Amino acid sequence: MKVAGQLRKMTHEDADPIEYFLSLDEKPVPVNAAVGREVSLKFLNKITCIECGRSIKKTYNQGYCFPCARDLPENAMCAVRPEKCEHEFGNEQDREFFKKYCKADHLVYLSLTSGVKVGVTRNWNIPSRWIDQGAVQGLVIARTPERKFSGLIEVALAEHMADKTNWRKMLKGEVEPVELREYRQKVREWFPKDLKQYFLEDEAVQELHYPVEAVPPKIVSHNLDKEPQFRDRLTGIKGQYLIFEHRVINLRKYAGYHVEFETFS
Repeated sequence: MKVAGQLRKMTHEDADPIEYFLSLDEKPVPVNAAVGREVSLKFLNKITCIECGRSIKKTYNQGYCFPCARDLPENAMCAVRPEKCEHEFGNEQDREFFKKYCKADHLVYLSLTSGVKVGVTRNWNIPSRWIDQGAVQGLVIARTPERKFSGLIEVALAEHMADKTNWRKMLKGEVEPVELREYRQKVREWFPKDLKQYFLEDEAVQELHYPVEAVPPKIVSHNLDKEPQFRDRLTGIKGQYLIFEHRVINLRKYAGYHVEFETFS
């Protein structure tokens, strides 16, 4: 199989194990069947913005040209700091974005990646958010009617626990076992008093499994800008990473790059 096009982050279906698809020109290409086979990945020396399509020399904020990274509401500070959401006070484009994406139910969750971490996502993004992180377990602990509220809960919990993932440990599966339901009761005490009404205590823990046969003993991240082509045996897929015998590559980092992907029997 040989396919080519503009790369975006992988899509997936919630299966056991997770069913992954490359996104090339926004078309899904099944990739689980390539695990265990020789694969080549080639950068075609072309990059285009994932929003406006203009040709660019480098990307900003995972696939955008500079103007789109600077001006689009989805790339504002609250994309990574939801407690600072101010779209409702912005221009017309900001206010429309607020109505559709911020003034909507948001979930605060615990996920087990390289350890237990806290995170926030819109209500329709579960379990996709956990899959993108490479989490092996996930548990929703709060539902709020607005993005800012979920961000304030996250900030309060992050004073006591991680809100980031060690991606190398995540890929290696070096995770200490944790009972998330018990952890949920611990973090309840860390909720801001005026936001405890949004705490959920009856959600179930979700288990996630990935198509991974092996992980290299030394995790080396491949850089397509320095080495635009390689061939290696694909040994797994986890999060947004393709895992090979001698390297790993975070495909989300190369959103907007035009690539050729080929598998060999």
